[in-house]
Amino acid sequence: MISSVLLDGVPGIRYGFGVEKELVPQALQGLWDERPVKKQVHGTHAAHIVESRQEVGHADAFYTSQPGIPVSVITADCVPLLLARRDGSQVAAVHAGWRGLYDGIIPAVLDKLNAGQDWVAVVGPTICAPCYQISEELAADFAQRFAGMPSGAALPTDRHLDLRAVAEHQLRQSGVTQIEHVGGCTCCARDAEGELIFRSYRRGDRNSQQHAGLYITQEETT
Repeated sequence: MISSVLLDGVPGIRYGFGVEKELVPQALQGLWDERPVKKQVHGTHAAHIVESRQEVGHADAFYTSQPGIPVSVITADCVPLLLARRDGSQVAAVHAGWRGLYDGIIPAVLDKLNAGQDWVAVVGPTICAPCYQISEELAADFAQRFAGMPSGAALPTDRHLDLRAVAEHQLRQSGVTQIEHVGGCTCCARDAEGELIFRSYRRGDRNSQQHAGLYITQEETT
């Protein structure tokens, strides 16, 4: 089980990050059938979830203030970002691959949520920069788009992109400063027995259903 100090501190929510041996985290399984019906497409659309089993079509971010409805994303190297208001009254899940990060899905979602200091953000299992080599053209595009980041932050070595660093940069630029990274690298992280922990697209898992998400557990929060 992957735990988060920040999310553990938010009242009235439950959360989870999937792993190879439990693709749907146990914390979400009891309400899994209530989740939105969606198709992720590496875009920037954020769907406002107001009812169980809501059909939202193409979307890569989901937010709700309704209890009992899990909002979740599927990842297999991309960033699974879980967000919650400190009082537990609203939660969101964001799928941010390189396309979503480049096109600004995180600031787009945070703008919809009017998120800032009253929110916490947790970046879940994501491919690490040493495992994530990209093309020279894409590296140049990222270097230009995120020129405001400290030198070497987005691209710590030649053609290796740090998705976590870009996600954190966008969070901080939008006023969210309580940020936590959990879970390690989807491509290379191993458990104590040496077994790979996560599904990874780069390793060949082309049809992964590794989920991360959260939900509000009660009608009223304090």
